[in-house]
Amino acid sequence: MKTEISQYCYDSKIGIESYSTDFKGIGGRIKDRYEDFKVEELISSEIHSNISEKPTPDNEYPILRLVKEGVDTIHAMRQIRDRLGWNAHYLGLKDKQAQTIQYISPKMLKKEIPRTIQVSSQISLDLFGYYRKRLTRKNLVGNRFTIRISNIETNFEQVKKSISELKCFINDYRIPNFYGHQRFGSNKPNNHLIGRAIVKKQFKEAVTFILGHIEVDDKKTSLSKEDIEDPGNYPSLIKKLNQKQDIERLVLKSLIDHPNNWIVALRAVPITIRRFFVNAYQSYIFNRVMSIAVNRGLNLGEVDIGDIYGAVNEDGNILDIRRAKSRVISYNTKKILPMVQLVGYAFRAGIGRFDKITQNILDEEGISQKLFYNNQMSELSMEGGFRTPHLLVNDLKILTYSRDKSFISLQFALQKGSYATILLRELIKPSNPIAVGF
Repeated sequence: MKTEISQYCYDSKIGIESYSTDFKGIGGRIKDRYEDFKVEELISSEIHSNISEKPTPDNEYPILRLVKEGVDTIHAMRQIRDRLGWNAHYLGLKDKQAQTIQYISPKMLKKEIPRTIQVSSQISLDLFGYYRKRLTRKNLVGNRFTIRISNIETNFEQVKKSISELKCFINDYRIPNFYGHQRFGSNKPNNHLIGRAIVKKQFKEAVTFILGHIEVDDKKTSLSKEDIEDPGNYPSLIKKLNQKQDIERLVLKSLIDHPNNWIVALRAVPITIRRFFVNAYQSYIFNRVMSIAVNRGLNLGEVDIGDIYGAVNEDGNILDIRRAKSRVISYNTKKILPMVQLVGYAFRAGIGRFDKITQNILDEEGISQKLFYNNQMSELSMEGGFRTPHLLVNDLKILTYSRDKSFISLQFALQKGSYATILLRELIKPSNPIAVGF
């Protein structure tokens, strides 16, 4: 039995329409403090085995641990660039409301550097060692989470029972691998709406979504399309923006210099964030696919005839993508898992269970995969990709708990690209995700 959620709640706005578990949630809050939500990247064992303490002829590229809290990855990388004068590769995006440890790899730097660099009060860098090449996303295996849930609404025996039931769903591949709340904007879930407008080449609409709910003097102000089209409004609005609204400021400044040039205004936004908008739309479509799959009771762990599947190695990388001519099971030491296509210009409709659902959603959205090749903003073209339909969770355990039922601390590891909040929402089942820290 699946527990449906209200169509008016936040989750439904990001494509999540139900829970996959049927036990009662334990309630509670997350992210009251940065230290309540800790994330550490897990990188491949091959790097750990071949890293050196000092640069050598073979290992000349420095690898650093980025330790931060209260700042997201994109803004942290910008501060590193401004403070140290160099850009770096990062392996994954990490949330602002957390303490995080991730690995970065300077793009051009080939020299010995200090063991520790304090970038700001919130950001520090620790030298991990030197490696034969710069890191890429393929070096990321997953993430380990240590999370404190406070204000639990049930007793500890019930918490243990709920976690035991949750583990059964995990082991049966029954927890969908939804994209989490952070992907869409925790307080204002419209990243996917901006992305949809970009894909449809409705660039004015995309700018409208960016500027449509500006916070002026700590109060949200809705701007009409007429307000946005009138350059005379921009100078006074810029003066009232708070420091966090750097994207809105860039867009408004561009519109002052180039009135009604919506493409130029969008290009004022850093490309990483623009691509993130389109990725958010891909994520929204994926979430809708998985919601329908869950509500239909599809087995997320099996490979059926016509499905796409791949082998996942120990580093979490997907190999040997194929389409099944018959039911497929794991072989040798490889883990064979079904895959869902992430929509992009390379998407190919097929007879697989998830392909059919995806194509129906594209029809509902009024788009085709061809639109993801953007000939007006080619840098935002998206080929697509593959994602496991179910959440892969390792080593879920309770670290600490309070017998007065006020809190528990959990630890677990997830495959790269998966969201801890998706696992937590199944356990907590919040009636208002935003109010309790999601």
